Amino acid sequence: MFPICYEDKCLLAINKPAGLSTESGGSAHPSAENEMRAWLHAQMAPRREPPYLRAVHRLDRVTSGLLLLAKRKTALSALMLQFEAHQTRKTYRAIAPTHPEKSGLLKHLLYRSADGRRALIGSASGAQEALLEYRIIEELPGGLADWELRPRTGRFHQIRAQLAHIGCPILGDTDYGAAAWQAFQIKLHALCLECVHPDTGNALVLDAPLPDNWRAI
Repeated sequence: MFPICYEDKCLLAINKPAGLSTESGGSAHPSAENEMRAWLHAQMAPRREPPYLRAVHRLDRVTSGLLLLAKRKTALSALMLQFEAHQTRKTYRAIAPTHPEKSGLLKHLLYRSADGRRALIGSASGAQEALLEYRIIEELPGGLADWELRPRTGRFHQIRAQLAHIGCPILGDTDYGAAAWQAFQIKLHALCLECVHPDTGNALVLDAPLPDNWRAI
């Protein structure tokens, strides 16, 4: 059971811990999706079928933060259309090496590695534009900084690859050249998600507080 950031009849938002997958697909290994479905099922009357619950978007296993799940297929479809149309807004925080330019917009072309596990920057076939707004909130000891990040596009491993490309890999992200921190965890947190509620049509702002050990390096 994870901290619940928001819940109503069609949506559930949690603060996912780093180290846990968003979804498990056909396997039985633990995931936020499966854990929260079991939690909802336990609150229902005995012998009822497990409830519908699907993640609207994905967070990497190594990333913590706001994860939105849909309790209805219609809500899932409506929200996925918002993500595809870039009508949602995400805000992340990261601990990474500091940079001389304290704010700006990163523009790169991204494509997947041959094994599909990493994002690479270059003009290879199939490369897509990635846009990332950033702002350094505070300088930290050891040449690090606390970053605020707002991706304008939703590419695979976009934040991780773009920060690494400018020489600022996220702490713990050994896949992109950073020093190790903790197993299956990096200092990247999904702080806020802004979208439109699929039932009411009202603006919805969801927040997930930073981990207690955010500044522990």
